[in-house]
Amino acid sequence: MYSRGLPFQITPKKRLGQNFLTDRRVLERIVSHAGIRQDDVVLEVGPGLGALTELLQTRAGRVVAVEKDPELVQLLRKRLQSNPKIEIVEGDILRIPLPEYDIVVSTPPYNISSKLLFRLLEKRSRTIVLVLQREFAERLVAKPDTHEYSRLTVMASHKAHVEILGYVPAESFTPRPKVDSAVVRITPKESPQTVDEDLFTDLVRGLFTQRRRMLRRSLRNYLRQRLHSLPEWIDGFEVPDKRVYQASLEEFEKIARDLRPLIEAWEGG
Repeated sequence: MYSRGLPFQITPKKRLGQNFLTDRRVLERIVSHAGIRQDDVVLEVGPGLGALTELLQTRAGRVVAVEKDPELVQLLRKRLQSNPKIEIVEGDILRIPLPEYDIVVSTPPYNISSKLLFRLLEKRSRTIVLVLQREFAERLVAKPDTHEYSRLTVMASHKAHVEILGYVPAESFTPRPKVDSAVVRITPKESPQTVDEDLFTDLVRGLFTQRRRMLRRSLRNYLRQRLHSLPEWIDGFEVPDKRVYQASLEEFEKIARDLRPLIEAWEGG
């Protein structure tokens, strides 16, 4: 049976952001970009009808596919559970404990892209290959002093190297989304950054609420809110003479490193 051009008696659920990638050539390209080894455990988020799952299991040692939709879980288990290399897990990837895995290859719903990305970056993996909305992907790799450059850009590049490998037209999906997509490879950085992660996250979030303001002015506002007053040392604190959206990752990291002892002394004083 077919429903809206799909095999099986399945109707895509808009509330779950279901758009199934059905172009086999695109799926094969995605798998080839992942660099899967024979003993790898691959995590797939939102396997949908299992087209990508079936390709992944031909390369990997095991595939763990996490699906939120009970109807699709039932279908996937019926189709694929007899394969000892495939494990179908029912659950919300944003809430369940992450399984053990080596790499991630997935075409997740667009509506969880940001939360999913940072959830995956909490856990060490070799590579993450995702199909994402094109606009979102281009924000991930944006350069300073551009319209696309944002808090998302800085936080993602702080934790990983991100590259766009190619684009996927809307007609490769069923049902067809309103936007094109991009294949993105995310390689987590090997060594931990020499910054306080909580401070860095809070700082970048605070500064980007005023992304077009001068960095010094935005920093003063951030510190006033965090410390409930403005320390005297702020006048001598060195920051680039730039607007927030013009500052590089390295400049944000340096500000966080330089701020930490000053904030600790102030809060502990």
